[in-house]
Amino acid sequence: MADTATPSNGQSDGLAHLSAGRARAALLGVLWSFLNTAVSTLLAAGVFLVTSRYLLPDDFGAVAFAASIITVLAVLTPTAFGEALVQRKLLGRDHLDTLFWLTLLVSGMGYGILVLLAPAIADLSGVPLLASILPVLGLRLVFDGLLTVPASLIMRRMQFRAVAVRTAIANGIGAVVCLVMVLMDYALWALVASQVIASLVAMVVAFAGARWRPGLQVRWQSLRDLMGFGGYAMGGRLLNELRIDQFLLGVLLGPAVLGLFYFGRRLFQMLKDLTVGAFSPVSSVLLASLQGEVEKRRRAYLVASYASAGLAFPLFAGLMAVAPAAVPWAFGQQWQSAVFTVQCFCAIGMMAGLGQMQAALIRNLGRPDWWFWYQAVVQLSTVPVVLIFYRFGLDVVMIAIVLKTVFLWPHSVLMAQRMLEMPLWHYFRSLRGPALGSAAMVVWVLLLPGLWPGASVGLTLLLQVASGAVVYALVLAATSFRSLLETGRLLRNARGKTQ
Repeated sequence: MADTATPSNGQSDGLAHLSAGRARAALLGVLWSFLNTAVSTLLAAGVFLVTSRYLLPDDFGAVAFAASIITVLAVLTPTAFGEALVQRKLLGRDHLDTLFWLTLLVSGMGYGILVLLAPAIADLSGVPLLASILPVLGLRLVFDGLLTVPASLIMRRMQFRAVAVRTAIANGIGAVVCLVMVLMDYALWALVASQVIASLVAMVVAFAGARWRPGLQVRWQSLRDLMGFGGYAMGGRLLNELRIDQFLLGVLLGPAVLGLFYFGRRLFQMLKDLTVGAFSPVSSVLLASLQGEVEKRRRAYLVASYASAGLAFPLFAGLMAVAPAAVPWAFGQQWQSAVFTVQCFCAIGMMAGLGQMQAALIRNLGRPDWWFWYQAVVQLSTVPVVLIFYRFGLDVVMIAIVLKTVFLWPHSVLMAQRMLEMPLWHYFRSLRGPALGSAAMVVWVLLLPGLWPGASVGLTLLLQVASGAVVYALVLAATSFRSLLETGRLLRNARGKTQ
């Protein structure tokens, strides 16, 4: 998206994209981002594991319903315009100040409306807990609004270490508060408080790391400069985070079924963060800075896609294979009914890992409009799926969602391939190793219990994970050794050179 106006303050105060040392910054960014997502996911998994053993699906459903309502308000705030701050070539302080005060105003109004309507929402939904949960969980609206500008500045400067520190501190404090509250027999409120406190701490740490304070340079033209990319980013976030399926399932099938769905989606989201989450923020900023360098962006995209698939494919495929034993063993027998939902989300997860790379490429190379409409089709097509199949139960709904995703996903693959001006077979050839390695791993993992029928569930799962990882690594090395060497060479060059 071309910039048509020059900001009043030019590129002062360290607001320009990096033009030197991008490869090194990207490499360090991936390492810090991976550390960030690993720590955050482990903390989230600990909270998830503990609370799932204390709470029933109905309780999870109540919190999920509250979260979906808050998300409806959150996506109507201009927090997604922070992505325009990252993508824009020319940026001034007037853009930062304008977006900060606008976001604070809209998110504050949204929170006030939420507090006023909370009792009515509880009555209409038939979930009395919402009257108490919504005013507390809704504080995230304000904290996330305040977070937008400083967090975007940190990303724009490729200061991924600051992002990792901020997120680790926020999630760490949130996890500690949650576990303490669980021990005090407030498990439901622990799930709510951990999210609010994590959002608050993230906002405070982001301001400290960005070294920026809001001023009063508020201009209408500055907002117009951000509207092109920011408008599509806001629309995309609206589609992605609105959770229409979650809202409909809560209304049509009740909190218990919604709790099972939310359980599967939460587990999926944690694993997605742990895999592609390490590459997504780095690739977005890097591709934005390579808008005019065709060969470099093609190489960056292929390396990022290979690395993302190398992590996402085995993790989601492995969980799909062991879920029938692993879910009730780890989280409790009350979640046995969620196993099939978890497996369906794993199938979606293998496509989602590559989809994040496609989104970064398409949006940051000037086609946020195409990605918005693609996401509109993906997300809105869930509405008729749920309305048609909900009467047959959650399992049938999940099968329909997976089939819909499989049908639509190739369209983004073809668009990315056209933008890279690269043969499609070249792209899929780069993913051959992770795909074959994951397939071999799944076969071995499914055969292993029959080879040692007397082992306990815990020991069997341990053997499946450990030996499955070995099988995957061996097949990966045998089928894509050249890709591994190329990736290693690029990483070594990134450590020693600047671009």
